[in-house]
Amino acid sequence: MQFIHLLRQAPRQLAFGVLHSFGSSFGQTFLVALFVPFISASLALNETEFANIYAGITIGSALCLPIVGRWIDKVDILSYSLATMVLLAVGCLLISFATNVWMLIGALFILRLAGQGLMTHVSMTGIARYFSRNRGRALAIASFGFPLAEAIMPATLLALIAAFGWRYTYAGSGVFILLVLIPLAILLIRGDSKFRNAPTRSGESAKTSAASQTGTAEDSTGNTDQTDTPHPATDHPRLFKSFYVWLCLPMLAAPPLIMTALFFHQGAISTHKGIELGWFAAGFTVFAITSVLGAFGSGPLIDKHSARRLFPWHLIPMMAGIAVLATTHQPYVILIYMGLVGITVGFATTLRTAIIPELVPLDEIGAARSTLTAVMVLASAMGPAMYGWMFAADIRIEMILIITLIVMAVITLMSWVSERPGFYVPPGVTPQDAQ
Repeated sequence: MQFIHLLRQAPRQLAFGVLHSFGSSFGQTFLVALFVPFISASLALNETEFANIYAGITIGSALCLPIVGRWIDKVDILSYSLATMVLLAVGCLLISFATNVWMLIGALFILRLAGQGLMTHVSMTGIARYFSRNRGRALAIASFGFPLAEAIMPATLLALIAAFGWRYTYAGSGVFILLVLIPLAILLIRGDSKFRNAPTRSGESAKTSAASQTGTAEDSTGNTDQTDTPHPATDHPRLFKSFYVWLCLPMLAAPPLIMTALFFHQGAISTHKGIELGWFAAGFTVFAITSVLGAFGSGPLIDKHSARRLFPWHLIPMMAGIAVLATTHQPYVILIYMGLVGITVGFATTLRTAIIPELVPLDEIGAARSTLTAVMVLASAMGPAMYGWMFAADIRIEMILIITLIVMAVITLMSWVSERPGFYVPPGVTPQDAQ
C-alpha cells in the first residue's frame, strides 16, 4: 500500500526516474552485447579484440564519470537529462555509421558514459535528493526501469536486427531517444521546479523562503527542502574524509566485481561442473525476478531502518548462493545460486544510492554518487580479468569460489567495524565538527 500511495503522490517524478533507468539500457552491456557479433563481422574484429576495446572504454568512461557526474549538483536536472539523452542518441547514431575501429571506440565511449553512467545517474540522483522519508521505496520504484528494459529490449532489438540489420536498428534507437524519451522527460517534470532545481545550502533564509512558497518544509511524499547549516561550496565531496566510507568501499565494489566475473566465466563454470549452459540461461530469469523482489523489498526496510544500518548485511544472500555453487555439481543449484545473487543485486541497487544522502549533504549527492559509481564500474571491468588469471593458473573452481567467500566475509566484517563510534559522520557535518 505504501508503494501505491507514493505513486499517487509523485507519479511524474517517479516516472522520470523509471524513464531514465529504462533508457540507460542503450549503453548497458546486456544490450550492447546483442550487437557484438554483427559489429565484429562488419569491422573484421575477433572476440578478444572487441573485448579488449570494450574493457578499455568501460574504464575510460568510469574515470570521466566523477568529472561529468558532479555537474548534476549545480544545474537544472531537466537540462542535464536532455544533454545526456542527446549525447546518448549521438552515440547510437555514430555507431550505426562506424566504418573503422576509431569510430567504434568513440561511439562506444559515448554509449557507455551517457547510457550506463549518466542516464542511471540522473534517475537515482534525482530521486534520492527529492525524497527523504520515502527514499527507499522511491528508489525501488525508479530502479524498476532496469529489469523492465532487460525483459523488453533484447527480444525487440533482435527482431529489428533480423528485419532491418544492426546499423538501421542502432540508428533507429537514436531516433527513438530523440523523438520519444526526450519529449517524455520534458512532459514529466517541465513544470516541477522543486524537482528540477539544484539543491542549495543557504541556511535559514532558504528554509524560510521555501516554507513561505510551499507552506511546509515537508510534503506527504516525504520531500524536504535542504536545510543544513551553511558550508562553503566544494567541488570534492566530503565523503572520503570519513573512515566509514573507506571501510565500506570494498563492499560497494564487491557485487559488481564478483557478479560480472562469475557471469562472464559461466561457460568455464558450466564445463567444469558438467552442467549444461542452458541452466544458466534459466537462472537469469530467476535472477531477474529476485533482483526485482530484492529492490522492492529493500525499499521499506531502508525507510524503516536506514540504508546505513542495512548496508553491512546485504552481501549475505550472495555469499549463500556462492557457497551453494561451490559445494555441489547438481544442475538445479544454478537456479538457487542465481536467485540468491539476484536478491543481493536488488538490495544493492537501492542501498548504494540511498546510503549517499546519509553520508553527504544534498548538494553533494551527484558528486559523491558519480565517484562511487566510477569505483563500481572499474571493479566490474577488473573482475573478469582477475578471475581469468585464476582460471589460467589452473586453480579449481571450488577453490576460486572459496577464496571469493573468504574475501566477502572479510569486507563484510570491515563494514560492521565501520559502525563503531567515530567512523560515521552525518551529512553536513565535517569530521572536525563531529569532534
